[in-house]
Formats: sequence, structure tokens, C-alpha cells
Amino acid sequence: MSESRKITLAATGDILLHARLYKTARKKYGYDFNEKIENVRHLFQTSDLTIVNQESIIAGKELGLSSFPQFNSPEEIGYLLKDLDVDMVTIANNHVLDKGEEGLLKSISNLKKIGLPYVGAYESEEDQQTLRIIHKNGLRICFLSYTKGTGVGKVPTDKPYLVDKYHPTKLKPIKDKIKRIRNKDMADIIVVSLHFGKEYHLYPTSEQKEVSRDLSDAGADIIIGHHPHVLQPVEWILNSRGKRTFTAYSLGNFFTGQEGLYRQIGGFQTIDIEKKDPNSTMLDISNPKLKLTFVDSTNKKDFKMYLLEDYLKENEYIKTDMGIFKSSEVYDEITSRMRTWMPELDIT
Repeated sequence: MSESRKITLAATGDILLHARLYKTARKKYGYDFNEKIENVRHLFQTSDLTIVNQESIIAGKELGLSSFPQFNSPEEIGYLLKDLDVDMVTIANNHVLDKGEEGLLKSISNLKKIGLPYVGAYESEEDQQTLRIIHKNGLRICFLSYTKGTGVGKVPTDKPYLVDKYHPTKLKPIKDKIKRIRNKDMADIIVVSLHFGKEYHLYPTSEQKEVSRDLSDAGADIIIGHHPHVLQPVEWILNSRGKRTFTAYSLGNFFTGQEGLYRQIGGFQTIDIEKKDPNSTMLDISNPKLKLTFVDSTNKKDFKMYLLEDYLKENEYIKTDMGIFKSSEVYDEITSRMRTWMPELDIT
């Protein structure tokens, strides 16, 4: 009997570093975020592959660190991700050109120096045309990343390769790419990261759902959403091919200086992928689990991360700069919302 091939894939919400956060990590030798994430570090050891959305560029001090509305973060955050064994960083988003082309290229240069694979924005046409495929446990996992917009920064007309963008009514290029990967057997699994939706909306828009369904029909196995900065429900999409696509419309914020209850809570999503017969194209995608995380920004001092379940055990109320909330009610609302279309979702 042929040996099955299996991986557990993990994905996080957004990493968006505000000045009020990174200033609290300032040391004599630079910036050190280790203490802030120590309580959730173990999560990164629970999967075979981890994909992270680095929303703020990491061009570093050379171009001037900055915060909202045009971000540029210390490159030390990249070294932290490397230390956490992150396998892929998605960088197609509405802040990728906050420091223009120069900032993007410097950020990519830093990612390469650190040794972090990236997808969604590129330094050249050749870079863009190079598929991001990781081989793990006998499986080939392809990562794609697209954003609907680039915010204040505009992609130069003569350099469209800089950022992978999509238009909701013009998805054919992306669908064709997915189909080509499928038809030419370039990968076993296709993971698509989408920067889409409306900020702070607790449920996906009709556009998010339509785009996800179209890409599922084209052959995407897993879709991971970002941009709303709050958690949105997950869903199995049964597509026209008779297969299902795991879709997380938004994993919220993972590590950020944003304030407000739902903006401080994010998700660490894992899912199992198994190819039981190496000679078949059939995949078994199952066992989705969501770990809820929380960034404590009380008095804007710490910005320390916790597993939400651990934080709630020690705190009957969640105190934020936007108000005080009863812990049990917060947990019940979030778990109910996240299970809207997947009642069996394992949430802790």
C-alpha cells in the first residue's frame, strides 16, 4: 500500500506594527519583540508549514520608521518571523507601497537577507513569474497572494509586476494561473491569500464570497483572507468540481497596535491536508482548528500577546481603551460568529 502524505498548515492574521507598539520594543541595540509574543510562540510548533501576512513593509530605519496611515516597520520583526520558523510571508496588501517602490524593494531586500520566502509583491518580472512552491512531507504546496488595492501607493504602469493585484470582475488571469498550475501538475495544493473585504466588518461581503467561489471553482484548495482586521467566519465552499475549498475570509489581526476589542483578537488557523494515494490527485482537507489570540494594549504599555482562552481564565473582564467587556460574553459571541457556516469548527 502506498504511504500517505500529510501536512498541517497554519495561517495567522495580520502583522501591522504601529509606532505605539514598536516603540515599546525599543532596546539599545534595536527592536526586540520576543517578550511580546512569548505566550503564543508554541503555536508555531504545531504545524508543518506556517504562512503569515506581514502587512506593514519592513524597510527599516534607513527609510524612516512610520505608522498609520503609511507604515514602515523595523526589520527586526522579520528576524522574529524567521526565528518562529515561518515558511511563507504574504505581502500583497494596501500598505505594500506606503513608501513607494523604494520602500517595497528595500522591504523585499530585507526579507531575502533574513531568509524569509515571500509572495504577492516582487522586485522584477522574473521574480513575479517564479512560482512559490514549497516541498514538505512529499507534498508540493503552491502559494499565491493578491490584493484588491494598494492604498495611497500606486503601481507604476510600466512595472505591473511589482504587486499582484486583482479586480473582482476580472479574475480570469488568476483563474487561468490556478488552472495552469493544476493542469500541468505543478503542485498538489494551491493556497491563495486574498487581501479583500471591508475593514472592521464582522462578516464577509458578497464580493468576498463571490471572488472566493470563483477561485475555488478554478482549483484553489485553501483561501486565506486578510484586510478587515477583525475575525470573519470560516466556510467550506463546495465548488463546481465537486470538491471543497477551506475558506477563512479574515483571520483578523495577529500582532498589531490597533485598538478596539475585535481588532485586538485574532486567529491562528490550522488545517490538515493529506494525500492518501501519492498516485492520485485527490486530497483530504480536514480538521480545521482555530486558536484565538489577544493583544493586550492596556494603557498602551505592553502590547503583549496571549492565547485568548488563557487571558480569559485570569480576567473576568477585558479592558481596552475602547471600553470594558465581560470575558464570557466576548468568547461566546466570537465562537458563535466563527461557526456561522461551520458549526463543527474546533475553537479554543
